[in-house]
Amino acid sequence: IKSLQKRGMLIIGIPSLESQEYASKGSKEGHINCKSGNELKKLMEKYFHNVLLFSMNDEVVHTGFIKMAHYLFVICTCIK
Repeated sequence: IKSLQKRGMLIIGIPSLESQEYASKGSKEGHINCKSGNELKKLMEKYFHNVLLFSMNDEVVHTGFIKMAHYLFVICTCIK
């Protein structure tokens, strides 16, 4: 956050916590801080005024049922 300008934008993506049930051993070892969609959004809302949560399955980005997403990403703007 310190490297962003006041009106900067941050984009972060992670595998969803729910997807870890189906992840390989290597993937699980490399992704140690997975979160659910709600957890990720709440965390980012501590630092940004605007947080947009998106889900992804394969090549499809959506705002549908978050618990079925394999990958999550947030777009954050306006640092608090």
